[in-house]
Order: sequence, then structure tokens, then C-alpha cells
Amino acid sequence: MVRILAYALAAMVAALATSTIAREWFVFDSSESILLFGAVMGVINSCIRPIVRIISLPLTCLTFGLFSFVINAALFWLGGSLIPGIELTVEGAILGSIISSFAAGLIFSVFDE
Repeated sequence: MVRILAYALAAMVAALATSTIAREWFVFDSSESILLFGAVMGVINSCIRPIVRIISLPLTCLTFGLFSFVINAALFWLGGSLIPGIELTVEGAILGSIISSFAAGLIFSVFDE
């Protein structure tokens, strides 16, 4: 449960930071859509991401871990495409996934299970 909340908080921070950096890369209609996006990203990162990482492990090892950036950006884009009222570009997904990873790392370092 702590992981889902941490991922949700990190995704909300990333969404707000990405929309502040470049308004056209991440556009949202209301604060409710950001909260829903955070909840969906928390579930995606807690449930779907470990499965995708295991499946793509050979490709990730072949690219020395760089394929994990592609996985993170694709899952961030998936979360944005599932929520009505959020428009996300490829650049926004890449930047948002990087910010989300750093924010989740900071949150996990403070609230370690």
C-alpha cells in the first residue's frame, strides 16, 4: 500500500513539474484529473511495471539498462492516455517518467518499508 501511495505521489509531482516546464507537453483540465492520474500511475507502477520489467529483461540487459527508460516512458504515456482530460506528448512522457523516477526514489528513501 505504501508503494502505491508513493508512486501516486511521485506521478502527481512529475505531472505538475512537466506541465510547468513545458505547457504543451503535458496538458490537464482539472486537479481531479491529476489526482486520478496519480492513482492510476500508482497502480500501474506497482502491478504492471514489475511484470513488464521481467518480460523485457533480456532486452534491458542487451542495452545495458537503457531500455528501462523506454519502459518507464511507455507506462507514463499509458497512464496519461487512460485518463480523460490529460493530453501527453512523447517528450512529456519521457520527461515525466524521469521526474517520476527521481521523485519515487526520494520518497522511498524517506519512507523505507
